[in-house]
Amino acid sequence: MHFKEGLWDGSDPLYAPGISWGGKNKERRHAHWKCPKKYSEAGYAITNVKLPPPGKPTDEHQPGRALKCRELTREMLKWFDEQDQPKVNPETWKYLIGRYKTDDFSPIQEVKDNTRVGYHEQLAKLEEVIGHTKVADMSYEVIKTIQQAMVTKGRSTSYIHRFFNTLRRVARYGKALKTPAAAEVASVLSEVKLKNSPARQTVPTREQVYSIIHQADLEGSTHFALGIMIQYEFALRAVDVRGQWLKTDETKGGIIRNGKRWQDGLTWDMFDPDLTTMTKLISKTQNSLPEPYEFDLTAAPEVRKRLLAIRPDNAVGPVLLARRSGGLPFTKSGWTQAWSRLRGKAKVPKEIWMMDLRAGAVTEAKALGADPYMLRDAAQHVQSQTTDRYSRSRSDGANNVVRLRNSG
Repeated sequence: MHFKEGLWDGSDPLYAPGISWGGKNKERRHAHWKCPKKYSEAGYAITNVKLPPPGKPTDEHQPGRALKCRELTREMLKWFDEQDQPKVNPETWKYLIGRYKTDDFSPIQEVKDNTRVGYHEQLAKLEEVIGHTKVADMSYEVIKTIQQAMVTKGRSTSYIHRFFNTLRRVARYGKALKTPAAAEVASVLSEVKLKNSPARQTVPTREQVYSIIHQADLEGSTHFALGIMIQYEFALRAVDVRGQWLKTDETKGGIIRNGKRWQDGLTWDMFDPDLTTMTKLISKTQNSLPEPYEFDLTAAPEVRKRLLAIRPDNAVGPVLLARRSGGLPFTKSGWTQAWSRLRGKAKVPKEIWMMDLRAGAVTEAKALGADPYMLRDAAQHVQSQTTDRYSRSRSDGANNVVRLRNSG
């Protein structure tokens, strides 16, 4: 039986597979979701579900009924697909990884949506490598063998570090579930020391950043140019400027495309009517720093000038829109690709990454005399130690000390 793509991505909010209307009263009837014959004959137990409230097929409750039909149909198809799959051995890593990903009380349910996306990517790699093996077989020797194999294969230090950090999370969760083998692995992993990548020392100059902004202006990418300027001048992460698209259920409002909802980026309601302030809750630290930042736009007149130039009459919704998206915000890949293209046109070295913009802002501020607490607040960090990793002028600092000691 064929189902439309809208079953999975929500592109058609009125698509209601399996809906059936009964009753003689044309004004007040109840719709039902009915399981197709193929699946009921295969043994699916849910065959008929009433869809309240009563009404007519095209009344105001049509989207809600359609959503319920899609949910019931997806559950039915998931059950059907699992009938042909072998049962997962509960002694294997695949089983424990599955529990970690799906249990309601798993720690993964407590992290932010974008963090969870990254965790799932790492869990997929973990499952690919060790999913078929038993948890009890993960000895110290096996761990070091996997580590050495990754080194031989040319995996980066950061890749190996992320892999074993993910393994630690899953093992600790197994320990919490009182799985003896997982508890043993968690204990062994606590004794394994892993190198991490050294902090980056590359930092962009103001001239390099503004040369990229200039190239964006030349090709008409005014929204991208403004976004990069805001990132640099206010030391913001890209996600807090362009936003991000994350998977969502269709009951949430907002801008939804292909089953993903846009969030965390700049919207016009964050600005006061005169565009003198920008109030932004920082997405990464919203739990530890729940109070929004209020940025003074008068301190960055070029940013304010550009905002005034693009502000629509009905200033609502996202501020920064991709040129070829039909009026939608940027995607992560689109933002990154624009940076790479314009960096090349500006003849800025490839070693300058977009993620270095915050480091450039912090390093410039430190050189101009900002104290550690000012730097911490400017970078939206909880601890000054975190900000210190973004400052990349250590040689200058050391030389200043030498000059001070020899000044008389």
